[in-house]
Amino acid sequence: MKNILLVLSLGVLFLSGCSRLDIAYRWADTYIASKVDDYFDISSDQSKALKKDIKKDLGVMKTTLLPQWTDRLQKIQNDVEAGTLNDSKVAFYFSQFFKDIEQINSHFATTAVEFISTTQPTQIEYFKKSFAKKNREDIEKAQNIAKAQKEYRGKYEDIFEMFVGSLTKDQEKMIAESVKNFPYPAELKARNKAYIFNEFISHQNSMEEMKKFVRDYTLQAEKFDLPEFRAANQAYQENLQKLITQVMTQLTEKQKVALKNNIHEKTEQLRAISAIM
Repeated sequence: MKNILLVLSLGVLFLSGCSRLDIAYRWADTYIASKVDDYFDISSDQSKALKKDIKKDLGVMKTTLLPQWTDRLQKIQNDVEAGTLNDSKVAFYFSQFFKDIEQINSHFATTAVEFISTTQPTQIEYFKKSFAKKNREDIEKAQNIAKAQKEYRGKYEDIFEMFVGSLTKDQEKMIAESVKNFPYPAELKARNKAYIFNEFISHQNSMEEMKKFVRDYTLQAEKFDLPEFRAANQAYQENLQKLITQVMTQLTEKQKVALKNNIHEKTEQLRAISAIM
């Protein structure tokens, strides 16, 4: 269940990995609907209704979250320029990010419930098969530790470079060591997804119970996690915060200029999104 609800509630966050946030925003409803289709094989009518609801949710987020993101980006830039970015401030920005996720979840809760209410028994069966296939692939991928670490290292480098440009050898070493010593608990995450999925499926004979599960999950997802995954994920996040602090407090002058320019570019794109009718 976690796969599809994360698509609904967090799909919009694929914006953060796109070089043009305003363009990504315009395509967010199509992107999310396509991911839902991968799991449920939705009809044309379902797709249209889902896109309409997602656009409405994005419109609300545009007026609530985007101004906060713009302000936060500016604060991060100011901290880097002033040399005041430290562990406590990175932890604060992290906490704000997770509060954003909770807020995003709340915006998508009604849409998720309304979508589930339109599903047919055949689509739930399709969901079972598509989830099982994807989760099996995720577990197999996670078990190839060397390859998984290489991919995560590449992802981290891409994200840092999106803001600060080319990394130094020392920064690349920091990332490599972090990924090796504190890897993301990918296999445990896949098993956690399966646990939540099975909890959802246990309600498949009652539409009202399924709708309640979806609403409860989108509003308080972390309460559904296995304790061992919650603990492992918390430890991972704490070490990721340390890595961010390490890299961001050792920027070259050229990287600081790149960061300033890229943050300015991202804030302008966020303002462009706010202007979209």
